[in-house]
Amino acid sequence: MAPDTPATAYTTLAGGGEAEIRVERSRFLATARPVADAAAARTLVAGIARTHHDARHVCWACRLGHGEHPEQLRSDAGEPAGTAGEPILGVLRHAGITDAAIVVVRWFGGVKLGTGGLGRAYREAAEAALAAAPRLVVPRGLRLRLDFPYDLVGRIEHLLGSCGGRRDDAEFGAGVAWTVWVPAARGEEFAHELATLGQGRVRVEHVSG
Repeated sequence: MAPDTPATAYTTLAGGGEAEIRVERSRFLATARPVADAAAARTLVAGIARTHHDARHVCWACRLGHGEHPEQLRSDAGEPAGTAGEPILGVLRHAGITDAAIVVVRWFGGVKLGTGGLGRAYREAAEAALAAAPRLVVPRGLRLRLDFPYDLVGRIEHLLGSCGGRRDDAEFGAGVAWTVWVPAARGEEFAHELATLGQGRVRVEHVSG
């Protein structure tokens, strides 16, 4: 896990990065991209494979999700087991990056690198691509539905802003219903202040997604 990433946030990529290295006449072209899910990662791999159809291997790995155990996928794409996909995945894991994929295309240069040499080459290519990609630290947060009377609108709006939250949706009827997002780091503070100002007149429900 990246040392500067707090538990209340996760790190992903804000954009893509590419890098190329050459090892013993073999050429390695690496691409790092943000991806939303496994299907997006596989679509990225397929597109790169079509573009570089003359390459011998298109190896890749991705990490997805924000929990303690992110989904981790990798492929050696014909290279000896464990020499490509796992080293690429290790680069993402070591950097603490999630919702991202790295694809490394290899053109064989005529000189066998051995399993150790292959692993180092794929790792170095992946590291170079990741270094070229901008990163984005995304705060973790809580999504809540708040039901409350109209006379509390101004006070709840002020509280939400002071805690760094936002209103995502609003419904108006006999009372007010807001769907809000609050940074996880401020969730306890928000709940306490909301209970204090609401005096039992605010109903709170957690919203998934």
